[in-house]
Amino acid sequence: MADFAYETRWFADAVVKHDAVLRASALPNGHVSVERKSLSSITVAPLATPCIDTAVVESVLASCVPTVILLIPPTSHYDWSARELAEENGSTIHTVKELYTFMREPDPRRFVDKSVRYLWNLLETHSRVTSIEMICEALMLVKRREPLSDVIAAIEYEYEFSEAALVRALKHHPGARVIINANPNGGATDAALTHAESAEVAILGVSEAMGALNLDGVRFREYVCRERR
Repeated sequence: MADFAYETRWFADAVVKHDAVLRASALPNGHVSVERKSLSSITVAPLATPCIDTAVVESVLASCVPTVILLIPPTSHYDWSARELAEENGSTIHTVKELYTFMREPDPRRFVDKSVRYLWNLLETHSRVTSIEMICEALMLVKRREPLSDVIAAIEYEYEFSEAALVRALKHHPGARVIINANPNGGATDAALTHAESAEVAILGVSEAMGALNLDGVRFREYVCRERR
């Protein structure tokens, strides 16, 4: 049985504060009808769950196909396979940030978080990268040409990547070996770098990540340490 609950009333009360929204109405099935200014209305299925997986998507779609299945908790995930299933059936999955960012788009369904999309497109152009496979909304498997090993990278956006930010990122993405800060002006604190070293995780800026992807194993770690000096 899929583990989720609708956050219908909370979302209906919150989304009307968006300046592209005229009104929001709770529907009997737990979804919310969102009327937008000068744009067509959309329906949103707002969910509270640790993870939106394919079983959750199947349960939601069994009653009705919303424009967007919305992941409410900021520390939760949606599996990329679940998003693909939703899209195959005329819906999609968004985080609250994604939906709010693209609320003014005529059809918000195809859009992905801007930082994730930027890194996705950029990494695909790297000469050592063969493909990008999304794992969840901000975690990707970067597949590289042999003999280089693949890398699991998480995308974050921080003005100051503190130790607390690192702890949150590792909790949110426990499988990540590289954390890429998509903020071009962001930097990591000494405490965060020390913690990252003990956790055997690299915190990299975008340009650092592009350089490090040329290397493997010990040389990869040595490159990261050299860049941080």
